[in-house]
Order: sequence, then structure tokens, then C-alpha cells
Amino acid sequence: MILILANATFLSIFIVFKKDTRIMKTISRTKVLFLSFFLIGLFANPISTLNAQEIDPPTCYGGNKLLKAFIKEEMIYPELALKKNIEGTVELSFLVEPNGNTSNLNIEQSVSPEIDKEATRIFKKILWNPANELGKPIAYAHSIKIKFNIKKYKKLIKERSYNYFSYPYQPIDSSNHVYDMKEVNKYPKPIFSSTDVNFNSFLARNLKYPETAFKQNISGEVKLKFVVEQSGRISNIKIVNTLGGGTTEEAIRVLKLMKWHPGIKKGKAVRTFMQIEIKFDIANHTVGGTVPIQGR
Repeated sequence: MILILANATFLSIFIVFKKDTRIMKTISRTKVLFLSFFLIGLFANPISTLNAQEIDPPTCYGGNKLLKAFIKEEMIYPELALKKNIEGTVELSFLVEPNGNTSNLNIEQSVSPEIDKEATRIFKKILWNPANELGKPIAYAHSIKIKFNIKKYKKLIKERSYNYFSYPYQPIDSSNHVYDMKEVNKYPKPIFSSTDVNFNSFLARNLKYPETAFKQNISGEVKLKFVVEQSGRISNIKIVNTLGGGTTEEAIRVLKLMKWHPGIKKGKAVRTFMQIEIKFDIANHTVGGTVPIQGR
């Protein structure tokens, strides 16, 4: 009879034989040792895998898909690098703290001083959810790669129609700190094409009830948290409440169509957290929503 005891840190193997002299003669010490090593090898990997699965690594707000989109929207290729035809991939290593803040930023793979600087600037605007071990946030060493390709960048400029950021309000805060709405003197406000347009009418004109959600009779509210940058662009979209059936993706698509006035604190444009709710009402086949308004 073979008895195996295992836990996350060690594996103990006990081989117990019946008091039968015929069995003892048949199984030699060499065979016992071989069996022991075989069982250790068999069970060592599953235990290591189990330990790894207990830790959920850190994730950026919105996941990798939105992160890639954010990098495309944020990147400003350095002029000197463009002139010298410099391109490549910058790899940054860092630590995500239990509160989601980052520290110990290092450039593991460099391209050039100006490209490294731009990669670092982009990275400092990314917000993170911490790693979790058995539901508890922990510090976790992580890394990210940011690619700089001139041909793709020139194509990107045509798609997004800008090469530099314009700021609707000056001066701007350069600290990269993101303020809560309650901390700013003026809330960010969406910019619409005319005074006749408000948030609900903008949604009605631009948001489409997803066909899958309609077929599956899905109604409810999608909540999105995001950052309004000093330029009025939106970044770091975090899904607070999702519905399914394509409603969350549609809500994000329409949100990214909006331009905003930035939040103002002590006379400077600052990065500000905002949250909106977008309602999908299948009974009336309508959509609506709310955006925080200062003083209400």
C-alpha cells in the first residue's frame, strides 16, 4: 500500500508494506527508491501549477484590448526618432503595489533616450488593478512592452486625425495624479455640437441597441468608470457593471466618441475620474443615461 501526503510547500511519500516476507523479497531497495523518485516527479508539477493558479496577476483598467487602443491614442512619436528612422520595442518592468500604484520602474529593453522617454510617459498614465492571491491584493512584479513602428505610426495619425494633443484649458497639471470628482473645483463636462444636444440625446443619436442583446431580451444598466485627461480625451475605462449581449462594448464605443472639458483644480486642468450609467430598455427599445453634474 502506498500513502501520499502533499501540501503546497512539500511532498512527503510514505511507502508501507504488509508484513509479508514474500513481498519484501520481491521489491528491492532499488525499486523502492525508483518508485519514490517517480512519484515525486509525477506530483511536483501539478502542485507548482496549483500554486501559480492561486495568484491572479495585475491587470490594467479595461483589459489588454483597451490598453492597446489607449497606447495608440496616446503615443506621440518623438520627432528626432522619426528623422533618424529609429524604431523598436521598449520593455518596462515595474511593481504593482496592493493599492494598484506602481513603483520600481525600470527600462529593461531600451531603444533610444527619446523613445524610452515617450514609453515611460505613456506608462505613467496607465492605471492598474493589483494582483490577488486567494482574494487578497498583493505586490507583484510585472512588465509591459510598447512598440514603436514608424510605418504603423504614420498610418495611425491618419486614422486618429491628430499628431499632437490640443488642450482646451491651460495651464495643465503635469503630476499625472488622477483626482476624484469631489476633489476638483469644476467637474469635467461633455462637449456637444450644439446647446440642443444633451447626454441622452447624444446617446439616442449614436448608440445602437445590440442585436444579440435584443434577441436575448437583455435590459439593464452598464456602468463605466474612466479618466478624463487634461486634453479632454478619455482613458483607463473600467467596467463597473456589465450586462452582456454586446451592450458593454457598445457603451464603450459611444463613450469614446465623446469629447470633454477637463476637470479644473486650483486653476489647472487635471486628470479626473468620472463614472456614467448607460441604460438599455428593451421594452421600449430605447437607451438613456446619466452623467454626474456638479451641484446635484
